[in-house]
Amino acid sequence: MLELPQPLPPGALCDRPDDLLAETLEVTGAHWWTGAGLTADHAGAVTGWAPRLGPVTAVPTAPNTGNARIAAAGDLAGLQCRDGLHCGLVAETVVQDARTVTLAVRYLPSWGEEARTVLTLNTGGAVKKGEDENYLFLSEAEGRITVKDDQGLVEATLPAPAGDQSRLVVVSLDGTRLAVALPGGAEAAATARAPVLSGAASLFFGCRNQRPKLLKTLGGALIADVWLWPGRALLLSDAEADRAPILALRRYRVWTEFA
Repeated sequence: MLELPQPLPPGALCDRPDDLLAETLEVTGAHWWTGAGLTADHAGAVTGWAPRLGPVTAVPTAPNTGNARIAAAGDLAGLQCRDGLHCGLVAETVVQDARTVTLAVRYLPSWGEEARTVLTLNTGGAVKKGEDENYLFLSEAEGRITVKDDQGLVEATLPAPAGDQSRLVVVSLDGTRLAVALPGGAEAAATARAPVLSGAASLFFGCRNQRPKLLKTLGGALIADVWLWPGRALLLSDAEADRAPILALRRYRVWTEFA
């Protein structure tokens, strides 16, 4: 029997890291979609993604006519997007004021393919784009992780991890300030010339909006977890209460993938 005289951190002996993370994040106001919440029909097409935390179930976009699947790769399970096919889901109006927000995602690009669009926070998103709408999206291509908006106000990039490994990416927006990080690794920041987003917004998974013809933006990736903090810019704060969720995500990834 192994005995340690010193106290261990919470979850050190826990065999359910998802339960521990949910308990930790619930008090932070987080929304969390994890692979276990995906549902599919008899043909295997994804029909929805119920949240582990939060009230909004993501549903297939109109162009996603049965394209998305539930898949697994090693210790990851989640939404499988396929290159050149619209496999997107959307959590409608999940943010009431998109000016300040934090997004996080854990995903794995498909072998030999580009992940391209992974997440998008869109103040519109309909088939026909409105004049005042804008969206902030996270994508990966050509060895770079990029976060930028559709109006060209702001952009930040990071080198993507090398090799066949998952990515844990966190993005925070606060008015004109943008930050993106691979927790425990690279970070980048940028400042826009005007506030990037405002008003209510929907969160799109694996696509940018409801429009069916943006096929070049649709890549191959397994999206295992998505997190959202409305009204909180975690990366742009030094407060312990804001940095603690980032550390919790890092620990969760270690326990689920490497323990």
